[in-house]
Amino acid sequence: MAPVLRNLAWLLAGKGVGAVLSLVYLALAARRLGPEPFGQFTLVLGTAQAIAAFVGFQSWQIVVRFGASRLGAGGEGRLSRLIAFCVSIDIVAALAGCCLAWAGVTLMGPRLGWSSELSRMALLFCAAMLLSVRSTAVGVLRLLDRFRLGALADATTPVMRFVGALVVVAAGPSVVGFLLAWGAAEIATAAAYWIAARRTAGALVRWPRRSDLVQAPRETPDLWRFTWTTNMALTLEAGARQVAVLLVGLLSGPVMAGNYRLAAQLSQAIVRVSDMAARAIFAEAARSGASGTAGSAADPTLLLRRVSRLAIAAAGGLALVLLFGRYGLLLLGGLAHLAAFPLLRLLAIAAAIDLAGVAFEPVLMAMGHATRALVLRAVSGLVLLLALAALLPSFGGIGAATATVIASACGFILFGVAARRCVRAHSARSPLPELVP
Repeated sequence: MAPVLRNLAWLLAGKGVGAVLSLVYLALAARRLGPEPFGQFTLVLGTAQAIAAFVGFQSWQIVVRFGASRLGAGGEGRLSRLIAFCVSIDIVAALAGCCLAWAGVTLMGPRLGWSSELSRMALLFCAAMLLSVRSTAVGVLRLLDRFRLGALADATTPVMRFVGALVVVAAGPSVVGFLLAWGAAEIATAAAYWIAARRTAGALVRWPRRSDLVQAPRETPDLWRFTWTTNMALTLEAGARQVAVLLVGLLSGPVMAGNYRLAAQLSQAIVRVSDMAARAIFAEAARSGASGTAGSAADPTLLLRRVSRLAIAAAGGLALVLLFGRYGLLLLGGLAHLAAFPLLRLLAIAAAIDLAGVAFEPVLMAMGHATRALVLRAVSGLVLLLALAALLPSFGGIGAATATVIASACGFILFGVAARRCVRAHSARSPLPELVP
C-alpha cells in the first residue's frame, strides 16, 4: 500500500491544483459567456473528447504492463522499441481522429447550430487536442516511478487554461477565445510530458522507426491483443460518456448541455480520485506481477482487499457534493445554471459508485485479464447506451444522468464479481498467509 499511496498522493497533488483552477476558469467561462454560448462551448469540448476517446489507445498502460519486465540490464533495447511502438500507434490514432473530426464537425455542426466560424474553430480545436499525444510519455514516467514529474507536467493544463481564461476575459469573452486557450493548454501539456520523459528515460525515448511496429510485437506476443483491448475499453468507457453530452445537446439544446457539463465538472471531484487511484494501483500491481512477489503487501490479492476498503471509505465524499453542490453551482454559473443541481446529484452518485469499485478493473488488467475487462466494459457501455436510448428522449438531461448511474452500478457489480474470482484463482495458485480481519 505504501507505493500506491505515495504515487496516489503525487497524482492527487497535480489533480488537486487542476481541480481548484478548473472551478475558477469554468466559472469565468460560464458566467462571462452566458447559458447558450457556454452550451456551444461545451458541445465543442464534448465532440473533441468523444473523438479522442474513440480513436485513442491507453498506450501508458501498454508501457507499464510490458515495460515492467524489461527494466534492468539487458532489456533497454526491447523497452525502447516498445516505447517507440506506442508512440507510433498514438500518432496513427491522432491522424485518424483528425479525419473523423472533419466528418463529425461537417455533419453535426449544422444540427448543433454552429456558425461557419465556430465550425472551423471546432475543427482546429479537435486537431490540437488529438495531435497533442502524451499517453506514452505518461507511461514512461509511471513505469520509472516518476509520479512527481508526472504531477508537475499534468498541472500544465489547468494553469494554462486559467491564464488563458483571464486573457480571454480581459480581451472580450467569446467561445472562439476560450477554445484557443484550451487548445494552447493541450499543446503545452504534451510538451511538458515529453520533456520530462526524455530527461528521465534518456535514449529510451526516441522517434519511432518502421521496424518498431514489427519487432515490438514479435518480442511481446500479447502486445497487439492488449493494445486493441485497451483501445476498445477506452472507447466504451469514456466515449459513451462523452456521447451522452452530445446527445443531450442534440435533443435538449445547448443550454441543457451546458448545465450537464457543469454538473459533471463538480462531480469530477470524486471521479478524479477514482481515476488517479486506479492508475496508481495498476502501476504497482504490474510491477508486483512482473517481480512475482506473491503474498507480499504489493500482491494484487492483498492490494485489492486493502484498496477496496479505502475506496469505499473515500466514497463518503459523495455527501459533500450533495450537501454543498447547490452552492457550488451558484458560485460557478450563477442563478442561470442552478437548474443543473438535480443532474449533479445523480452524477455524484454515479461517481461515488465508480470510486467504490476503483480497484477492480486495474487489478484485472495487471493480472493479465485484459480481455475479460474489455468484455465487462462492453457490457457496461452497452447498458449505458440502452439506458440513454430509453431515458434521454423523454427525460432529457435527467434521463442521461440516470442512465449514467445505472451503467456505473452495472459496472461495479460486473467488475467486482470478476475481480473476486480472479483473486480466488490467484490465491489457489499462490497460497497467501492468513490475514487478520
